[in-house]
Amino acid sequence: MKKNVLIALIVLSTLDVFSQIDKGQIVVAVDGYFMKSTTENGVTTNQNVTQGKYLSTGASVGYFITDRIIAGVGLDYYWSKESRTSELMINRNFQIEVMNIKSKAFLPNIYLGYYHPIINKLYISTNLKFSYGKVKSEYNTLMAGMVFFPSDTILELSDRYPSGYSIGSEKSSDVDYFSSKIFPELTYFIFPKFSLCVGLGGVEYSLTDWKADNSSWTINFNPNYWKFGIKLKI
Repeated sequence: MKKNVLIALIVLSTLDVFSQIDKGQIVVAVDGYFMKSTTENGVTTNQNVTQGKYLSTGASVGYFITDRIIAGVGLDYYWSKESRTSELMINRNFQIEVMNIKSKAFLPNIYLGYYHPIINKLYISTNLKFSYGKVKSEYNTLMAGMVFFPSDTILELSDRYPSGYSIGSEKSSDVDYFSSKIFPELTYFIFPKFSLCVGLGGVEYSLTDWKADNSSWTINFNPNYWKFGIKLKI
C-alpha cells in the first residue's frame, strides 16, 4: 500500500501545476504512522514471541531561511504497547513468562532541512532533527513454572503440582531520551499551498541513560516505518 502511494506521487508530479518554494515562507506539517507487528523465534520448547502496536505522530512549524533551506521546531508523540511471551523447557522443568509493556513520550525537537526539486512539483529533502524528552513506561510481569511428568498428555500450569510456582510484579520507569536523526523526505505539491509528504526512514543516534552512556545507532528504511503527512504553506 505504501509503495503504491509513493508511485502515485511520482506519477502525479508530471502534471503542469507547479509550486515554487520561496524564502520567508512558513510551512506547517503533520505526519505519522501506526503499525502492528508479531515476531517469533525459537522452537516448540524454547520460544519467544513479541506482539506489538506502535504509534508515532508529530507536528512542526518551519521557516524557509533561503529558497532551499528550512529551520523549525516541532513536537512528536510516541506510544507503544507490547506483549512479550517466553517459554522454556529444560529437562522436565517448564517455565513461561509474560511481560506487558506500555510506553509513551512527548519529544520536543528542532530541525534543519534542505529541499531539492526533482521534477515538476516534487521535492526531495534531507533533514537533521534533534529531539529530547521523557519516556514513561509501565511493566507488569507474570512468571510461572512446573515440573512436567511424562505421563501427562497436556502441559499445565496448575497449583496441584507441589513444585509449581507463580510470581508476578509491576513497575514503572521514567527516563530521559535524546536523539539525533538524519532522514530523507519526499514532498509533492498538489496545490500551491498544500502538499503531501513521505518520510522514508533514516539514520538515528539515541541516548537513554546519560551516566551509563546507554546509546545506540539505528538505520531503518523499512516502508513499515515510513511517515505519511501533509504540509501547508502560509
